[in-house]
Amino acid sequence: MGRFFVLAGCIAAVLVVALPATANNKPTTGPRLGLSPLAPTTFAANSPFHIEAGFTCELADAPCMAGQISANAGFDLYLDGVLQPSTVDVDLVDGVLGKLYLTNYPSGLPAGTYTFVGVNTQNGITVLTRTKTITFT
Repeated sequence: MGRFFVLAGCIAAVLVVALPATANNKPTTGPRLGLSPLAPTTFAANSPFHIEAGFTCELADAPCMAGQISANAGFDLYLDGVLQPSTVDVDLVDGVLGKLYLTNYPSGLPAGTYTFVGVNTQNGITVLTRTKTITFT
């Protein structure tokens, strides 16, 4: 068990030192649209926005870091069934490390109703699926 925590600590250290230098603070376009049930269901057509989701862990939480901030964890975003491109965005804020996946829509979407599906995976297994339908007017 001790080896696990040493390994998790090493992974965390590498991520804190290496990833933020290459993946931190990716620029976003427009406001963030969320996939939670409380997020708005309407948005202005042809207006920039972004969707960003993934995993976050406290730096001191080695099991979380090993499982959710590792290369074995990910997030996929689908728009009307089509996988959307994303960029990994790693942020460290107040002792919490986030490995998030950013998808920018700099030109927004034309008027209409669209369904977004966000899928969080760990070790190839779906651990959370969120669906949000948004009408762009």
